[in-house]
Formats: sequence, C-alpha cells, structure tokens
Amino acid sequence: MSFFTSLFSGLDGFSYCMELLTACFLFYVFLKKRTLFWLRLLACAAVLFPCAKWIYPLFPMNNLWVSDIWYGIVFLFMIPFSRFCCDISWQDAVFCASCGYLVQHLASSAFILAAFNGSIPEWNGLLYYLIFAGVYVFILFAIASILPENGEFGVSWLTASVSAVITLAITLVLSTYVKTTAPLTGDAVSSLEYIQLLKGSQIYAASICLVILILLLIQLRELRAQKQLDQSQTLWKQRQLQYEQSKENIDLINRKVHDLKHQIAALAQADDVGPHRKAFAAEIENMIEVYDSGVRTGNEALDTLLMEKSLYCHLHDIDWTCVADGRLLEKIDVVDLFTMLGNALDNAVEAVEKCGEEQHKSISVRIWRKDLFAVIQVENSYSGEIRFLENGLPASTKGDDDNHGFGTRSIQSIAEKYGGTVTVKAEEQLFTLTILIPVQE
Repeated sequence: MSFFTSLFSGLDGFSYCMELLTACFLFYVFLKKRTLFWLRLLACAAVLFPCAKWIYPLFPMNNLWVSDIWYGIVFLFMIPFSRFCCDISWQDAVFCASCGYLVQHLASSAFILAAFNGSIPEWNGLLYYLIFAGVYVFILFAIASILPENGEFGVSWLTASVSAVITLAITLVLSTYVKTTAPLTGDAVSSLEYIQLLKGSQIYAASICLVILILLLIQLRELRAQKQLDQSQTLWKQRQLQYEQSKENIDLINRKVHDLKHQIAALAQADDVGPHRKAFAAEIENMIEVYDSGVRTGNEALDTLLMEKSLYCHLHDIDWTCVADGRLLEKIDVVDLFTMLGNALDNAVEAVEKCGEEQHKSISVRIWRKDLFAVIQVENSYSGEIRFLENGLPASTKGDDDNHGFGTRSIQSIAEKYGGTVTVKAEEQLFTLTILIPVQE
C-alpha cells in the first residue's frame, strides 16, 4: 500500500496535463486519425504521468516565472502527441497544440471566475468538472468542428509558428501577471475587493483566449479563401491559354480536312489507282467522316472542347456520345465554360482510362433545357470506389484533396458564379455529374 501511496502522491501537475490533452482532443475529433487512435491517446496520457510525477516538482509553483517553464514543457509535449495520434503535418500539430492551450486556459479562467469566493477553487470538485465540461463542449461545436477542413488544418509553418508564439506569450505572461496581481492565497483572499480584482482579471484572461481562438479561425478561413482564389486565377489563365491553343488547332485541322477531302475524292476517281490505294483512300475518308460527325452545338467554345474530347475518345476506344444545345450556355464566359466543362471531361476521361479491359468504357455528354434551367450532365463509367468529402464532392484519387481535388471545386465555383448548382452521383459503376444553370427567357 505504501508503494501505491508513494506512486500517486505529488501529482498536482497531472490534472493540468490531462486538461491540456483533453483540450487538444477536442480538435483530434475532427482531424484524420491514425490507426489505433484510442490506444495512442492512452499512451500519451501514460507518458504524461511520469512527467507530472518527476518533472513537475522541479518547477515550484510559488516561483511564477519558473512555473511557466513547466507549462511550456507540457505544451511542447502536445506537439508530437498531436502528430502521433492524428495523420497531420508537423505544422498542423503545432497549430493544434496552440489551440488546445488556449482552450485549457479559457476553461481554467472560467472555473476560477465561477468558483472563487475566498476559498481555493480546486476544493470544489463538482463545479470544476461542470465548468471544464461546459467550456470544452462549447468549443467542440463552436470552433473545433469548423476549424479543420477535410481532416486537417492545412496551415503553413509561418501561421503555425506565429500562433504558437502568440499563444505562449499571451497566456504565460498573462497568467503570471494575473497571479502576481491577485494570487489565490494570502491574508486578503476573502475580502470583497480582492475577489472583484481576481474575477476581473479572469474575465480579461478568458476573453483574450476566446478572441485569439476566433481570430485564428478567421485567419485560417481567409488563408483558405485566398488559396482557392489563387488556384482559381491560375486555373482560369491555364484554361484560357488551353482554349486559345485548342481553337487554333481545331481551325487548322478544319482547313486541312477540307483540303484533304478534295484530294481523297480526286485520288479515288483516278484511273491508275490500284485496289490497295483505293482501300487506303476509303479508310482515310472514313476517318474524315468521323471528324465531320462532330457535334455542332451553336457555341464555338463548346464545339472546340467537345471536338477535342471526341477525337481523343475515338483514338482511345472510348465510347463517346454527345447531344448538346450550346446556345443555352451563351451567357457564360468562354473561358469559364471551357474551364467548367473541361474539368468535368478531364475527370471523366481520367476515370474511364482506369477501367479494366473487360469493363465498358463510355462517356456521355448531354446539355438540354428543363424549365428555367440549362442542364449539363456528364456521365462516365468508372472502377473501384469513390470517396466523397463532407461538401458532397468526390475526393481526389491522387491522395491530395487540397491540390488535386481542385478541379471539381472549380466546377462548383463557376456554377455558383452563374447562380447554378452541382450534384454528383455514383452508383452501379456509373458516375454522373449534373450542373444546373439558370437561363433567361
């Protein structure tokens, strides 16, 4: 019995460790988790036990500036713990530890604010759990649930470092200042003036932590919006160049095909042409007919794109069908249309080319009017499983949703620009992308 009494004595710092680990766990809930997540989380708690037993006593709490070193050490532990439990980058782990540190400090200040009336607040165990649970649940749904995107924060090293420095500087310095101004022990702890001073300082501390969390959330959203804007502009410029090049190529092919048709006709009618040459001429004429059978939609940009994709499908033995009224899309900017449909068809071609030899490879494009909407529908066969993100769009098959899943998000962005919507469906190895764009009477 004396062994266990000795083992579990002097663990005043362990409660703080668990408070901080639990605060970080609020964000783990919405991050990509590694295998055996719960076992890993338990291992982290086990590591904190000897820290509280043997490291914590080295930094006496009566020396406020020295005690800050202990809090900094525990914060540093949270960084590898976050990466150990969640499949995130190191910069995301730093950011997660910073957010957890702010949440713990917020809950601690809220507890002291609610509990202290001239007695040591740690003595009120029930209120301790209620206050911390209330703050943690509030942060879980108000901030932690919306801070990550697709299971990660996606912050840069600059953002992670700045958040960590600001968090440590403000919380540690602020905590030391508050404890110096209004310590929890002393002769005057029961006076009304003291209680008011202490509670005022805790309101200030809790407010600062909450404001920083909100600012981090706003900053992260602005960075993501700026990143998407930069990607949109880059993609738009690429598509503009691609459209101009494709248009030039199609125009050149049209001229060559027009001349070639006359040359083939003259060759086929020549008297000295043998059967092999006639067969060769017939084969070339058949290829020209395939080209001439391309859809004429009434929209030059759409015709250019569909012709390019139909030729590619013909050369790669992909069954291609297209029925489209391009006049319905004449209000859409040429590059926007080329970008939106180009991304949709690029994704379709990529999916079809991954199908096995025994599977039918097909791409179907239909554009028609239904009531007050132009309906753009692209269907293609696919193999394997399609994973969908929280926003309902398919995840990238390249394993990098931020950089390689942008094509689908670009389709949605352009559709929304013109007041439209995008829906996707995948069933029975057939993927269907449907875009609705309002049309004017």
